[in-house]
Amino acid sequence: MTIIEKTGLFAAIFIFLALLCIIVFSKNGVLDYKVLKEKEAVIQDQIRAVEVVNHKLENEIQSLKTDMDYIKHVAKHEHDMAEEDELIFKDKSGDKRDNRP
Repeated sequence: MTIIEKTGLFAAIFIFLALLCIIVFSKNGVLDYKVLKEKEAVIQDQIRAVEVVNHKLENEIQSLKTDMDYIKHVAKHEHDMAEEDELIFKDKSGDKRDNRP
């Protein structure tokens, strides 16, 4: 192999390595692509979680619009309401025991 051929081979290897470094380490290179793919996966997980919550809320809204038994349940348990024929007993003895010396 002559000196010119060796020089050409080394120049080709150098250019190849330089291009490889540019592809891997540049601003829009392979490493940035990998980071962006990881961020995309995290965001996709967040989207799926929000979609589950949205689905639950949509079901609750539909039930509140149409299901009288569910409306009664919510009124009774979340808003301390009672039907006309019901009595509500509240235990206040716990408050008295806490205040005793």
